[in-house]
Amino acid sequence: MARCKIFSLVATCILCTIAACSRQAPGVGTSAAQTAGQSTAVSGNACERKLIAAQDVTGLLGAAVTAYKNIPGDPQTCEFGTATGFSSVTISVRPGHGMAAVGMYTSGKMDEFEKSAPLAGFGDAAVRSLQLNRVVARKGDLLCEVTGPGLAKGADDPAIHALAALCNKIFAAY
Repeated sequence: MARCKIFSLVATCILCTIAACSRQAPGVGTSAAQTAGQSTAVSGNACERKLIAAQDVTGLLGAAVTAYKNIPGDPQTCEFGTATGFSSVTISVRPGHGMAAVGMYTSGKMDEFEKSAPLAGFGDAAVRSLQLNRVVARKGDLLCEVTGPGLAKGADDPAIHALAALCNKIFAAY
């Protein structure tokens, strides 16, 4: 279990670094409309913006949500947790990183860190982790990553569909 969390953290750090480094500077190969859209992006994570509320994740946790918190050093990620602190749902929303991040999973480049399988019906493309209870999805170039408690779930498991449905809710509201 601890090894899975370490792999998850390493994979997330690598994915974020690759996605951040692969972005072009404004004005270099981008249109003025794209550059303008990037500068008007809404700030705040999914919790602060109330794209996802406590009642949306309560069923995934098996206990009442007592609070959410921002993740230090990552303003695009938040976590809903329970009073025990052992069960949580972490949500990351990253504009401009969807194509690169999901592409890393679907191309197999992430297999060394976190194996995945396609998950149909969520956003434009989505994968589920084969090691963690996680969904990584994109709508256009908007990335949504939701990690729930426990280990990987099968493609037909309601918990995986509930995580992916959170991404669809974010995509609809964004």
